[in-house]
Parts: sequence; structure tokens; C-alpha cells
Amino acid sequence: MDRTRFMTKLTQLRELMVTGRYMMGLFIVAAVFAITEWNVPGVLVFACITGVTLVICDDLLATFMPFMLVCLIAAKCYNSYSIFIQYVPLGIVLILCLLLHFILYWKKLSFKGSLTRSMLFVSVAVTLGGVGVISKEEYFSGVSIFNILALGFGMVLLYGIFYTHLTPRRSYSLIEKVTLIMVIAGCFASLVTIAFYMININEVLETRDLLYMQWRNNYSTFLMLCIPFAFLRGNKQPYSIVLGFVFYFCILLTGSRGGMVFGAVEMLMCCALFILYDRRRRLTYITICVCIVFALLIFSSEFISFFGSTIDRLLSAINGVLIGEQQEVRYYQYMRGIGDFLHHPVFGTGIGYMGNRDVYAGADFSVAWYHCSPIQIAGSFGVVGILAYSYQFIRRLLLLWKRPTMFNMTVFLSYISLELMSLVNPGIFSPIPYLLIVTMFFAIVERCNEGEPQEKISTSSKEHHEIAPEEHPAEQPEPEPAAK
Repeated sequence: MDRTRFMTKLTQLRELMVTGRYMMGLFIVAAVFAITEWNVPGVLVFACITGVTLVICDDLLATFMPFMLVCLIAAKCYNSYSIFIQYVPLGIVLILCLLLHFILYWKKLSFKGSLTRSMLFVSVAVTLGGVGVISKEEYFSGVSIFNILALGFGMVLLYGIFYTHLTPRRSYSLIEKVTLIMVIAGCFASLVTIAFYMININEVLETRDLLYMQWRNNYSTFLMLCIPFAFLRGNKQPYSIVLGFVFYFCILLTGSRGGMVFGAVEMLMCCALFILYDRRRRLTYITICVCIVFALLIFSSEFISFFGSTIDRLLSAINGVLIGEQQEVRYYQYMRGIGDFLHHPVFGTGIGYMGNRDVYAGADFSVAWYHCSPIQIAGSFGVVGILAYSYQFIRRLLLLWKRPTMFNMTVFLSYISLELMSLVNPGIFSPIPYLLIVTMFFAIVERCNEGEPQEKISTSSKEHHEIAPEEHPAEQPEPEPAAK
């Protein structure tokens, strides 16, 4: 095969890897692994697919779909550190694939993103966390070093990589591709959840209750990240609006209390924003909401009966706090975190502090989470962390609201939903995948603000209109690199 023909085939393959039909092919294969409980083989297979994609494709976005599927399958492998540590050679190969990608498709890294400074402040706070308090053994342990780098300077590096490589292209809309990937990821999580019930349908019919899923909080978090994108995709595919409600229904099926409460808050925000600003589909949103309200009224007793266990667990936890007979582990974690902050207010106890494992041991190769992001910030990083994370949060919101487009507001809802879920789970403090995903979102928001026309939100009776990219001549997206 001559070079010209080879390059033509390679270009076609690269184009295929960012198409919806290719993503759906990955979806089907991953679903087989997840539904049949071949979780570890599924993680390994899709990790290999991600590595191969890094080498073959010059477009970093092509790796996002297989990466999401890796994370969703891996979420079902609780406390499997001892299993995956056996595949260290594969991890080394994947790192080499990552390095090879950036060598083959070299671009000078740019850290001109507006969030770089705030992320550097957070990195310093994370690095200084626990100084003078935590032991050397704890600070320099593997789990501590990993989280210090992943939450800090390592994430700054990833932000620079995303900002440099994930730029608008002539061949497709970056916004539409990211939206499609998130909707497919939500459909995958929903399918796995529903399939779990179908496989165990006899138990469901016998108990008339929810099934226990160890992975319920992780899947609820993924689904909450995806819900706003289902609404946004209604611009192109109206049926996607219904998927947003399906995603929340699957959150209820997981039995996650945080998902039930904060997912409901997210659904209200999504409905309010899209009813208010998406005038062309306003009647569709209202019709769906009215139908759901009527259905809940008609089947309210059946709904409460089936999902009652989650409601009971939620009310029991709240009641335990009120009457002082608390058995909820999170309560003791919160109290311990507040106490750690009061005793070490400047730098906190550090992310690698293991003094709280008597309250919550957690999985192998994990820190002693407080399961609440504000308390985690205060307890682990003290006042320095509070100031750094507050500044970063403000900068993120300013970036999203600077240009009020439908995509930016979708990212806002997705990000806020993760912050809400982080009030009762590690959430945003899980560097892979959650922090990595939102970091990528913010880099894409900045790049699309600069280089891709978008639909601006409006409450007027006029049709929505597109707004041109910001004028940043020095930072306009470069033309697509020639195939190498």
C-alpha cells in the first residue's frame, strides 16, 4: 500500500472514531461486558481501546467516549485495587501511548486559560495541606502523592493539555460531539441499571423493593453529570429531552439518597432553565412535565411504596441528627472533619491523613474521605484551602456566566450537580474521573467561547440567535493538523 493510500485510510479511520455510529458500537460492546458482570475484562479491553485511539487518532476528543466507558465499567469494581494492580505493565503501556500521542501530534502547551491561576492556587493549597501535622510516612505514601498531584499540579497540566488540544474544528461541532458523548454515557449507565433489575426481576417482584447496588452513588453521579446534556441535545433530537427524565428515574432505581435529593434539585433547575430560555421547545418541556406530574399523582402510592426504602433511609439519617441518636457514618465523618479544622486551621491535616480510618476505612488505595467537599477542604487544607477553592469556584462561575450560551449553561448545571453530590460523597475530590471531566468541560467552554458560534439564551419572543466567538486573535483555534 503506497503512502498516499495509507494516509487516506488513516484519515478515514480518524474521522470514524469521532462519529456517533462508532461510539454506539463501543456502547454495545461495553454493555455486554457490564451487563454480564465481566467488569474487569471490560475495563482492560476499553483501556486498550483508549490507548490504541491515542496512538491512531490526532484528535484527543476521540478518547473521551472509551474513557467514559472505562470509568462506568470500573465503577462496578469496588475495592478492586488488588486485582488491577496486577496489570501494572498494561498501565505502563497506556502511559507510553499517551506520551506517543503528544509526540506524534505535538502542539506547544498553552496555559493561557482563565482558570490557570485559580488552579495553581488550589495546587499550592493541596500541596501544603497537613504541613506540620501529617507524618512523613503519610504525606509521602503512594495514595497521598497520587491525590496531591491529581488534585493539584497534575490537574493543571491536564487543563493545559485540554485547552491546547480540544479546540473547535472545521469538520464537526465540538459542542455537539461532547453533548453526544455525555448523552451516550448517560444511556449506558441507565441501560446497566435497568438490566440489573431485569436480571434480578424475580427478587424485585418478590420483595417489591429496590435492589442493593454498591455502585449506586457512582452511577448516580455520572447520570447527574449527563442529565443537562440530554436537555441540550433536544435542540437536534427532541426525544433526548425524555432521556433526561429517564436518567433521573434510573438514579431513583439505584437507591442513592444523594441522587434522589440533589437529582431532583438538578431536574428542577434544568426544567426551569430550558423552559425559560429554550423558547422553541418550551411547549415540549411543559407537556412532558405536566404528564409526569399527573403520572405521579395517579401512581403516588405505588411510587412511594417502591422507592420508600430510599426515603426511609434519608428520613432516618435526618431524624438521627435531630434527636441525637445518629448512626449515619457520614455524620461522624463531618464531626471529625470540623474537629480537624478547628485543631489545625491553617493548613489542615492533609489529603493523605489516615487518622480518620477508625470512622471510615474506605477501599484500598483511598484516603479517609470526609464525604463532604466543604468539610474536606476545611479539614484537609485549612483556611489556605478554603480561600483557594473559593477563588476557584468563583472563577469557574464567572467563566460560565460571562457568555450566557445554552452550552455554557448546560455545563453550569452539570458542574453544579457534581458540587451538590459532593456534599455527601467524595465527588469533586475524585480526580479520576469526576474532576478530570469537569476540568475538560471548562477547557472546552473557553475554547468554544473563542472559536465556535453558539446559541445565546434569550427570553424574548424572537428566535434564538447565534453569537460569534470572542475576539482573541492570538488564541483563535489553529487549523486541523495535517495527518502524520
